Amino acid sequence: MNSRDLVQYYIVNKDINMSKGKTAAQVAHAATLTTLTMMSSDSPFLNRQTDFVEWVQTGMKKIVLKGKAEELEKLEKKGYFSIHDSGLTEIKAGSLTVVALPPMEKHEANELIGHLTLLKD
Repeated sequence: MNSRDLVQYYIVNKDINMSKGKTAAQVAHAATLTTLTMMSSDSPFLNRQTDFVEWVQTGMKKIVLKGKAEELEKLEKKGYFSIHDSGLTEIKAGSLTVVALPPMEKHEANELIGHLTLLKD
């Protein structure tokens, strides 16, 4: 198999004050939604299913970044996976918390999110 650097990126909305636990739960929601959708025969990313399978087989590399609400909204409008909170705990219902990209090579993602930085806190 030709080894490529496939990564799935999660962009967390840093304009919302979420605890570390809340952030982890929202990223987990995005990971679950992404996986279920990528495995579906009616996925909007059918052209990326081969990448998805290779990504799973090579360790499922993930990177979590932080972005402003407007950056997440732009990605959401492009059709990427988005998570909106139900408002049961810390934040307002409907808040856009995370956007996830399907697994792709780093150089492809760089055009979309290369200006963002790692979520470290």
